[in-house]
Amino acid sequence: MSASDNFRGIALGFIFNKLFDNIVLFRCGSNLMSSELQFGFKAKSSTSLCSMVLTETMSYYIKNQSPVFCMFLDASKAFDRVKYCKLFRLLIKRNLPASIIRVLINFYMFNYVRISWSGVMSDYFCAISGVKQGGVLSPVLFCLYIDDLLVSLCNAGVGCYFGNFFVGAL
Repeated sequence: MSASDNFRGIALGFIFNKLFDNIVLFRCGSNLMSSELQFGFKAKSSTSLCSMVLTETMSYYIKNQSPVFCMFLDASKAFDRVKYCKLFRLLIKRNLPASIIRVLINFYMFNYVRISWSGVMSDYFCAISGVKQGGVLSPVLFCLYIDDLLVSLCNAGVGCYFGNFFVGAL
């Protein structure tokens, strides 16, 4: 329990950051939509729905005595692994206004943080990757970041459909 990799950073940003994130979502929400292949962080969707689709798909194959194989991606700490260059290229590709992208670049590229561990504070250092834990816009940015992976899996033609839902496989 006391290992440092068991803990996650939380963005305790200024109210300005939260206000900015909400304005970006309100004004540019249509540019920030991820594909229907994603279930998390979306209105009228949930990871419970994703679990149901997986369970029903597997049940179908088992019931029909067909082999079924699953592969899972461990996305633990995934928010921390987002590379800024790729993220900003994706935002440009989605035609976000340059002024918004510049503000986001400043928020992320000059994001100095420090660690508090058992009451001891570290020196400040620059965070070099990852979306901000606790940020209003962070889940949306993460979904955009991994969306191309899901679309590529779907376009590979390997997998099956359960109703309108694609269940990808390799």
